Amino acid sequence: MSLMKSFLEKGKLFFLLYLLHSCVHKNEFDIVLEDFEGGVFSENWEIQGTAFHQPVNIDAIQDTVFNVHGKYFAYSSSQVSGTFKGSGKLITNSFTINRNFLRFLIAGHEHETRSSVNLIIDNTIVKSATGKNDLIFREIIWDIRKYEGKEAYLEIVDALSTESTQGFDNRLLVDRIVLSDDNRENKKVFEDFESGTFNSWNVTGDAFREPNSNKNVYYPIIANGYKGDYYAFSFGDSHDLLQGKLVSRPFKIQYDKIQFLIGGGSHDGKTCINLVVGEKVVRSATGDDDGNLRRKEWNVKNLRGSIATIEIVDQYSGPWGHIIVDEILFVNTPWYQRYAKIAGVVFVIILITIFILLKIRKKSRVEISDVERKTLEQLKNQIIINKEFRNQKYNLTSYSKSVGMDSEKIEQLFLRGEGKTFSFFINELRVEEFKKELQDPKNKAYTMIYIANQCGFSSKTSFYRIFKEVTKITPTEYKKLL
Repeated sequence: MSLMKSFLEKGKLFFLLYLLHSCVHKNEFDIVLEDFEGGVFSENWEIQGTAFHQPVNIDAIQDTVFNVHGKYFAYSSSQVSGTFKGSGKLITNSFTINRNFLRFLIAGHEHETRSSVNLIIDNTIVKSATGKNDLIFREIIWDIRKYEGKEAYLEIVDALSTESTQGFDNRLLVDRIVLSDDNRENKKVFEDFESGTFNSWNVTGDAFREPNSNKNVYYPIIANGYKGDYYAFSFGDSHDLLQGKLVSRPFKIQYDKIQFLIGGGSHDGKTCINLVVGEKVVRSATGDDDGNLRRKEWNVKNLRGSIATIEIVDQYSGPWGHIIVDEILFVNTPWYQRYAKIAGVVFVIILITIFILLKIRKKSRVEISDVERKTLEQLKNQIIINKEFRNQKYNLTSYSKSVGMDSEKIEQLFLRGEGKTFSFFINELRVEEFKKELQDPKNKAYTMIYIANQCGFSSKTSFYRIFKEVTKITPTEYKKLL
């Protein structure tokens, strides 16, 4: 108890640390409220009216939609015989505002009240945004600092005419809703290709002729998620055959990070973007074998002061033998975030120490009765034996109906008896099933994503996220270990 007394005697220090942490706790990790990549509206959404049926896959519609993040997005209209029909709302569950900013992508009709995304607090619309009468997703950033700690919810509204042959008068598109402490400050654009030329780059080979735009796209590959009008793209009229390289002007590294949007092939060293210092590649990244540009970053703190170049490389002519790059940014960590990390770590260590001293004799898991344990084991065995988890639509709701047991009771059994949610238990089974199927010689010809889909994963994004959450490594890293 002398140690505990020592901690309590330092109460003033704790309080000061708490105040410091409270002042600088911003710049926590982003919270993705929704990116629609599951392909269905989750239980976090309430659907009203007839406009919203399910998230739309960009490959499933005739119109060209620009700057989509991933594959799926909320779309308020379904097209039937050339006529757009439906009006309604999507309403989120309530959430606590615990970040500085709310960001999302929006496109479609411009109407402040009848085609909009609204942030609602205390039954009042405090923020609203609309499209610009086109199918270009644009990022909206709302400063919500003054609402910190309040309960809020979002509504995506299409309350326009239910029938029309004019596209933009009654449809709304929304994608990737994020709570964040990043308002895009402390950033410098190194290259966004908006000049429409490669004049500031040294071009070798034939793969890179000029920055692409929506006017010179070569099918069947379409880039999604780029910013502005232009981007570097090595997929041309000869498709994957041509090879080449772009090399930037030299620059001194004066920022903490380098961020960029990248898509295309996943061939290390052959379809990639590289950071080169002293003729040595010190950082590298590839696409994910699709046309979706995703933001990736390099931590370059330890390289500050070095003279560097960036090279965009296409040295591969096989499948996915191309690279897509846009919006290369130099990014500094805000000063308060640096102190926040130190204060946050100290604060958490102190709290954990106190908690351990106070709760050291308390059992970490709530005991369940023998009857409950037997019921839980029966539920688990049924799932494992029947392999129902391989169905992509399999979830707690469908399972509770199949066994005739309340879903809340099932969830509590898993939480108390296994220390994990029903969903996490299912995901663990899917991961183990994927590992087994990946090592089966009969599946050698199939891609990892195909095998993952057969094991119950509904999308590449959710598969990679869940696999790493369960195993602490990526599927690609796991495959290399085999």
